[in-house]
Amino acid sequence: MMASHTTLEEKFDELQKAEETPQISAPKIQKVPEYLRNRKEFKNYYLPRRIAQDLHKKILDKIDELKGLFAEDVLTATGESLKGFSSLDEKLSWVLFIDGCSLLYFLAAMNADDNAEEILIIKLDQLSVVMTDVLLLENQLPYLVLNLLWKNDNETGLNEIMENFVEFNLWGTAENETYKSEDNTKNFLKCHKSEFGR
Repeated sequence: MMASHTTLEEKFDELQKAEETPQISAPKIQKVPEYLRNRKEFKNYYLPRRIAQDLHKKILDKIDELKGLFAEDVLTATGESLKGFSSLDEKLSWVLFIDGCSLLYFLAAMNADDNAEEILIIKLDQLSVVMTDVLLLENQLPYLVLNLLWKNDNETGLNEIMENFVEFNLWGTAENETYKSEDNTKNFLKCHKSEFGR
């Protein structure tokens, strides 16, 4: 068990040290000033590490339920390469954690009032490819993962950003205007949520 803990600690360290993409505009949350960063007693106040570990633990605690949502061949393929992980549970929980956080960040950026390209620091042509990939059923994460990682227990906000994303992407063109309705959007999401228990 200790080796597993060490591996996850290393993964969180790797996330913490990941090189940041250069910002086009000033970030909304400013970097902690150097004179505070050098004081060890202040470190707990500005590092998000504890929150990330708590979110990962939520997924790890539900990993048996989550594994039941995947086909056996997916789990077998995932388990074949455990490099850097001590078990399938650890690797799957880590992948779901990273993918879930990334997807929620992407959905939130797409729902923001600002330009999503600026928030995500991505070119428009790349953004359209990512938007298409998010809608592909084989790329979908179980809804339970998104719900576990969501900022609070109120699913209304999560469902709202998902509905807005679907409305914008599926029904946003003139030829799809006849299909655009709240019911069609909810049915689309309901199918995706129910598929593989989502």
